[in-house]
Amino acid sequence: MNNWKHITTNEYDWDLFGDKHGRETSKVRTFYEGNQFIWEASLKPNYVAESHWHPYDIVQIFLEGEFICEGEGSFYKGDIRWVKAGQSTIEGAGSEGSRFYLIALGGDIPLMWDDLYKVPEKLENQLKLRGNPVGNANIDKVPFIPFKDENGRPTQPVQVICDESPYVVRTTFEPGYTASDHWHKYDTMYFIMDGEMSFSEDEPIYKKGDIRVVKGGYSYGPEKPGKDGVTFILISNGGPIDLNWSDIKKPPIM
Repeated sequence: MNNWKHITTNEYDWDLFGDKHGRETSKVRTFYEGNQFIWEASLKPNYVAESHWHPYDIVQIFLEGEFICEGEGSFYKGDIRWVKAGQSTIEGAGSEGSRFYLIALGGDIPLMWDDLYKVPEKLENQLKLRGNPVGNANIDKVPFIPFKDENGRPTQPVQVICDESPYVVRTTFEPGYTASDHWHKYDTMYFIMDGEMSFSEDEPIYKKGDIRVVKGGYSYGPEKPGKDGVTFILISNGGPIDLNWSDIKKPPIM
């Protein structure tokens, strides 16, 4: 991929997800394909996806309606859910449907139906060693904590949604805050949930509903919120979310 990509989600069209077995699926918008796949999915009211699994970890950010998972309950706007690779689930939508971002960390997002595809033994064994195979959090119930910088530079507080792979945080930048040039070790994805944000003079202004994908090791900045601040969800693909200042630690990619 290029070092970064600006995704304006309202410019993308909806398509029906094609299942090669002809089973009923849902509408999706494909935003990004590569080391991570990013979609938006829209399930029609009362839709049910029978037991299935994915070959990569997935994260869901719920935007609208009710999403139902057997054994887990219902999820609504403000909820974030993750499922580890190889875990089988039965999922569906409530009476008003469901809309959400769907992110696969590692590759494509096929529907691997359990009655047709057995989970590979290697993946099954890995799953057993990884603790809880599914998890979730509501953004209104996760406390903000300081993001500690080893160099003592000012940062903004974060909500740690998941810190065991997948790595997911949510943060709010107050107006006037600036983060100078920096980089992250792994590919990262920013989902702008409210407000506006600038990442560098080379990139456009990111607004509510926009998504940014940036390559691990690429240095950018200064990072600034808009006049009313910004709130975003950040997902790291491959490891913990680190913060490396470019004037202290030379970035692999300038």
